[in-house]
Amino acid sequence: MSTIQIIIHCLPREIDCLDRIVSDLKKSSAFLEKEDNIVLDISLNTSSLFTDWSKSKLDKEFFIQKFKIIQKKSDWTLRNYFLVEENIQGINDKRRNSIRSAKDDITHFMYLDLDVFFSTLNIKYLFDSLKSIKNKYHIISSELVKLWDSSWDILTNKNYKNYEYDYFKELDPYSIEQINLNNIFSNEIGLKQIPTIKFGGGWFNTFSSNLLKLIDIPDSLGPYGLDDTFIMQGSILMKNKKYDIAQYVLQGMVVCENIKYSLYDLNPYKNYIHDNSFENKGRNFKQKYRENSNKNFNIELQKLNNKL
Repeated sequence: MSTIQIIIHCLPREIDCLDRIVSDLKKSSAFLEKEDNIVLDISLNTSSLFTDWSKSKLDKEFFIQKFKIIQKKSDWTLRNYFLVEENIQGINDKRRNSIRSAKDDITHFMYLDLDVFFSTLNIKYLFDSLKSIKNKYHIISSELVKLWDSSWDILTNKNYKNYEYDYFKELDPYSIEQINLNNIFSNEIGLKQIPTIKFGGGWFNTFSSNLLKLIDIPDSLGPYGLDDTFIMQGSILMKNKKYDIAQYVLQGMVVCENIKYSLYDLNPYKNYIHDNSFENKGRNFKQKYRENSNKNFNIELQKLNNKL
């Protein structure tokens, strides 16, 4: 029996994306076996650091009420944590808190970003795959479309192999449903172990809980930046030290990031909430956090190396 805790961090401007994600997960639940358990762990971040409510036309209660309505669609899970939080400052805080406070029955964690599109059957095949994995520590990633450079090719679905490396910028995220269905009808769903460790953030990556609890997200990395890179580099350290760790790719199940219809271009709340993290696609807002993460990254990686 496997229990996956899906960790999601939601800003007010993303509330409709959360509605889509939760609705898609509910559709997915129709294909799960009785022993396949999901825990939804979602925080709505109402911190004034991100949203200046004093300058907003909509108050935070509007988003809190939408959040509560979305929660009602999640009555199919083992249990849920729908948290309205004012004191977390970023996604690192959310993931760190969730990993450290998880109950003992959690066998896996999934990072899920709100701009990700995935097949309704992805979780079914994910649970099926977990039944065959024997490694004590493991990561399962879905396949991707063509991304930035050749280092990502090992995760690229065959339908996108011949595209240019910036193809993801123009991809219609809804189009992956056809690719996934074709792969299912053609019996092209499989599980492949890869020789390295490679993944990116909240793209449906699923980690054995013992892996994330061992590596952790150090406090010094702060609220944002490099947490996925730290887990990736930590996993490589474990591999080099002969830990029983492996990464697998769920072949035929493609996920993608929504760039074409990004909230930075199509945001219904743009003129109704004063979003401090919205301008310049959040780059200026995030930079100070990235600088802090970069400063402490190698120090924490050395600590982890000494610990392993």
